Formats: sequence, C-alpha cells, structure tokens
Amino acid sequence: MLQAGGTEARVRATVNYILNPPPPDAEPLTFVTEADELSTMATLPGTPVWIHDLRGTATSLDREGFELVAHASAVADFHRIEEDPEVDRLYIGEMTALLQRITGASLVVMQGGGKKRYGPAARDRLAGLKNALPALYPHGDTTRSSARYLAEAILQHVPGLDLGHVRRWAHFNMWRPITPPPQDYPLAVCDARTIGPDDGVTVVAHTETRTSGSLAFDTTGYLRNPAHRWCYFHDMTPEEVIVFKTHDSDPARAHQVAHTAFLDPSCPAGTPTRASVEMRALAVFA
Repeated sequence: MLQAGGTEARVRATVNYILNPPPPDAEPLTFVTEADELSTMATLPGTPVWIHDLRGTATSLDREGFELVAHASAVADFHRIEEDPEVDRLYIGEMTALLQRITGASLVVMQGGGKKRYGPAARDRLAGLKNALPALYPHGDTTRSSARYLAEAILQHVPGLDLGHVRRWAHFNMWRPITPPPQDYPLAVCDARTIGPDDGVTVVAHTETRTSGSLAFDTTGYLRNPAHRWCYFHDMTPEEVIVFKTHDSDPARAHQVAHTAFLDPSCPAGTPTRASVEMRALAVFA
C-alpha cells in the first residue's frame, strides 16, 4: 500500500534482480523475449524495495537521469501504433520534437517507431504482437559498447555526421501509459546516482520485431544493491511521458537509468491491465 515516507509517498513492491552473474570470461547471459524458458538469465525471487513516488518532485535528466514531462499527443488512438503508418509517422514527429525541446540536442533521430506493451491479462491485445509484455527485471537498453555501435549505425543514415565530430551523444527512452490510472504495472526507474559501477552485467536480448525479424542486442541487467533508490510517478495519465537516459557519452552526467515494470500492490483488484508505448532515440549535441 502507499505510505508516507518522510515527505514522500512510497509503495512497498518487489524488484526481480539478476540472480546468476556469469564468472569472468564466461559467455554473457541471454534473455529470450519470446521463449523465456530458453533464457540463461535467472532472477532472484522478488526483492522487496521501497519505490518512492516522485510526483511533484523536480528531477533532471543529467542528475537522476529521468524526468516526467507533460505532453498532449495528437494521436487519437494509441493502440493504432504499430498498426497504422500514418499514426506511426505522427507519433515519431511528436516525440522527436519533444526530446529536442527538453534536451536542447542539435539532432534527434528516432530508433524506429513506437513500441506498445500490454500487461499479461491483455490477451486479445497481445495476440499477434512480438515482445509486447512489460519487462519485469531491472535493465538498461544498452551496454557501453552496444550504445556506441547503435549510435554509429543510426548516424550512417545522416550525411556528413559521425560520432567523431560531435561534442556529446546520448540515448533516451520515452515511456507513456496509454490507459488511464491506476496502472497495475507502472514503470519504476532507478536514480542513476545510486547505481554502482559493478551493479550491471551484460544480457544479450534475443527478440523479434514485425519489421526486422529476429534480433540479438547487448543490454545491461542489474544486480541487487540496497543503495538503489527506486522511483515512480503515481497515477500517470496518457498526457504524461517519462523520459529517461539509457546511455550518455559524457561521464559527468547520469549515464544509464535501470528500469523495470513492477506489480503495484496498491492498485485496486479488478483494474484493467495497463498498456503503454515507448520510443527510443539518439540525441546528438554538436
């Protein structure tokens, strides 16, 4: 249930940290999104943590690594994302403009279109989609090496620009609920300042998309650390977006935000399961 923790509300919930970090020089762990039984990654039984409600608290992309941003989209039906190319183009344009405005980046390039996710009870919505369940373990969308590889691949399509000629570059994720509050599976984000240098391990995510088929990509899974400060924004609406960092080339700024969906025990029984849409992007600072 929600409790007051000092001046903040917070909820006691569980986070499924990585159980089995591989020994040095061993093969990295794998996570197979469409066939979890094939994954070599295992998670601890849910670790109870306090997740702090930061609604009304100012945060910074460069300090904590995330911000809550108000944004009223012109998309009339978010469920049409990944179904209607015109809706995809509209949302890509909106999110490009939003990220450029709040970061001051010289250039923002979206990594594909929006990605819908549904809670496990939304069986009809999930039918026919790939990799559409919420991820229930703390992770970052890249590693240091895969972030650079991805940035270089994206900029191959931008004439006259490469990483060697920019001051800074960063990857971001933009997460929006597309169902009204309350949400049974909100998004939790970890204050980047509380993540230690040895908290992450490489997890190779094997997944499928409708457009690209099978993909394998290096991501970061996170080990338990009692110093982690987990946060969320209670009762988000479809007019709000959490923007968070997934890599920053500047070591003086927040580097990566571990994030995970979690089952909110304060959500009333019988609440329809949440739906969300996320979008990933590269921001370049010339």
